[in-house]
Amino acid sequence: MDLYCKRCGEPWEMDYVQHDMDILERVAFKKGEGCPCCKDKQICNLKIPCSECEHQQDNTCLLNKFKRPYRAEISAVLSDMLGDDIDGLAAEMEDAEYMLGSKFWE
Repeated sequence: MDLYCKRCGEPWEMDYVQHDMDILERVAFKKGEGCPCCKDKQICNLKIPCSECEHQQDNTCLLNKFKRPYRAEISAVLSDMLGDDIDGLAAEMEDAEYMLGSKFWE
């Protein structure tokens, strides 16, 4: 079963996160600070419209930010609810993916 990054939504095998991921990467991953895939990327603050963002100039994003995927948001909320229960988190994410369908995740 997979755990999803709370920033970018990238799936990571649960055993890899628990046993093979570098300790600093694992701590950052669990805190929601990102995974190796999104480490140096800036994420859009979806609560602020692009027109009001301080990093916009002539309708162009100066930071080359990316939107936070829905699966990342679900992972963050479930992680807050379940705490350190990683098995439960992986199971809930698998159930959510099955129930919502693959087109909803994109």
